[in-house]
Amino acid sequence: MDDLRAPGQGGGGRAALNGAREGGVAAKGDRAAGGTGRDGEARGLPGPRGLSAREAEVMSLIADGQTNGEIAARLFLAEKTVKNHVRRIYAKLGVGSRPAAIACWRDGGGKPSRG
Repeated sequence: MDDLRAPGQGGGGRAALNGAREGGVAAKGDRAAGGTGRDGEARGLPGPRGLSAREAEVMSLIADGQTNGEIAARLFLAEKTVKNHVRRIYAKLGVGSRPAAIACWRDGGGKPSRG
């Protein structure tokens, strides 16, 4: 008889997950299902300026004046992950610095300027 216990309840977790994937049912967090990626980045429709939801969240915190370390602590990410997000944000916005990214973000569809 199959073990019908939920994942984390003493068995059946891996088998249930494998069965769900084999049967074409997307498991929670599965990238193909539009869940979240390895670093918790939301998958789905792009945000402002073509940024992912996570990149938009990071850019909003950058525009608020937070450092990479502060962003990492707030979002429960490694600082290296934040640096990778920042690098991708710069590439998508076509800028090379934090001040330029902030200006672009405030001028073009990100969070409105506070001034």
